[in-house]
Amino acid sequence: MFNERVNTIKEDYLYYLPCGKTLLIKKNVLHKMNNYRQINRKDLEAGGILIGRILIENENYVIDDVTIPTQYDKRTRNRFKRNPKGHQEYYDDLFRETDGRCFYLGEWHTHPERLPRPSFIDKRNWKRINELKFETEDLFFIILGTTDLKVWSISKNEDKIILLDREDKNG
Repeated sequence: MFNERVNTIKEDYLYYLPCGKTLLIKKNVLHKMNNYRQINRKDLEAGGILIGRILIENENYVIDDVTIPTQYDKRTRNRFKRNPKGHQEYYDDLFRETDGRCFYLGEWHTHPERLPRPSFIDKRNWKRINELKFETEDLFFIILGTTDLKVWSISKNEDKIILLDREDKNG
């Protein structure tokens, strides 16, 4: 999937939720996150928030944009702690520009491993975030590894973290 730290992604990614809805991650979002993969030994974890829409006609989700690390975030090789400063301002600007049609849909971050897996800290944070009030029924969490990315979801009022399946266009 990701062979180089360049924009080689050719299509949007589509994921399926257990409830029958879908999550579409736009190609531009994948490009933006791809720039922060931890390929080299000194690359630090990176992350941000997922920003997108809920389609009126079918209640499916679309991730249109993400924030990227700011100078206020705490970053090490194996840890990323997002500071709201910078991310909140970016989101607020987008919210105004879209007349309130974009929403907070979750979080993303990198891991220095080929196939990313959430840590205990990741899962604990995701559950904490899910307890907060948001406009959406589902929240999403993306971990970008060195060669692959994985997406998990949590539905409101549930404590279960679910790994989402991606549409396979090759059969």
